[in-house]
Amino acid sequence: MSSRRAAILCLAGLLALCACEWDIWAMATRPTVEDRVRENLTGEPPAPGPVPVDPDSFQFAVFGDPQIEHDNVNNLGRFKQDAATRGIDFFCVLGDLTNDATTDEVDSVKLDLDRVGIPYYATIGNHDLFQADGWERFKQSYGPSCFPVVIADRIKLIFLDTADGTIGPTQFAWLESELQDSRFVKIILTHYPIYDGEEPIMWRLASPVERVKLQSLLEKYGVYAWCAGHTHAWRHAVVDGVNHFTCGTMPPGALNYGSGKGYLLFTFAHDSLSWQRVVFE
Repeated sequence: MSSRRAAILCLAGLLALCACEWDIWAMATRPTVEDRVRENLTGEPPAPGPVPVDPDSFQFAVFGDPQIEHDNVNNLGRFKQDAATRGIDFFCVLGDLTNDATTDEVDSVKLDLDRVGIPYYATIGNHDLFQADGWERFKQSYGPSCFPVVIADRIKLIFLDTADGTIGPTQFAWLESELQDSRFVKIILTHYPIYDGEEPIMWRLASPVERVKLQSLLEKYGVYAWCAGHTHAWRHAVVDGVNHFTCGTMPPGALNYGSGKGYLLFTFAHDSLSWQRVVFE
């Protein structure tokens, strides 16, 4: 029996005890990150295009883990108010849009994200694959899980699929090809962090080889930031000149550590990019 299958069978027993709505068979048989990335790179579904903004001054928000459950309790209404008040142009969601990826949850979060009233991009998280049709539903709602988009010929956003806690060789090759373009400020947006604070924890990309390789690429190509969720918390660290943000700060429940629900806000103005953490009052 493979280690992956054995781990899933053990997990099945635990989930039965807590009455979670996860589809264990889907977790064992779902497309791997290699499968998903190869499908993404065929152009089907097509990648979303750039949001029209003022090229000299624009703002966008980044957050992860709205993780809406069957009761539809979430913080997107509060974010909608902030977006209108601050004039945010668009936002990026870093996976775990729902908790169990059931049909009701998927439909609810899509409706609430649309109700914010401004354009947005999303990539996939591990919770978004917890049902047999998780990947298909994500594609139908949001498009590919890895793709680049250039905003106003100023900033290149690169969305990665780390929903399995790994990158994989196909996505690594694609990422390096996207990073080689030196014309833009580059930001990577994904679900799993590489680092999260000073101490190693389990809630980050699984492979130490991949983490070292990624950090080397980020430094080599002058990436401005790696933005991730997964951990329901806020953290910021600078490693070899690269900003590492953990901003999984939009779940309905308590944060894993720290305080203050909110989001990461980037502002481009006067040919420079800055950031700030916004906490809901």
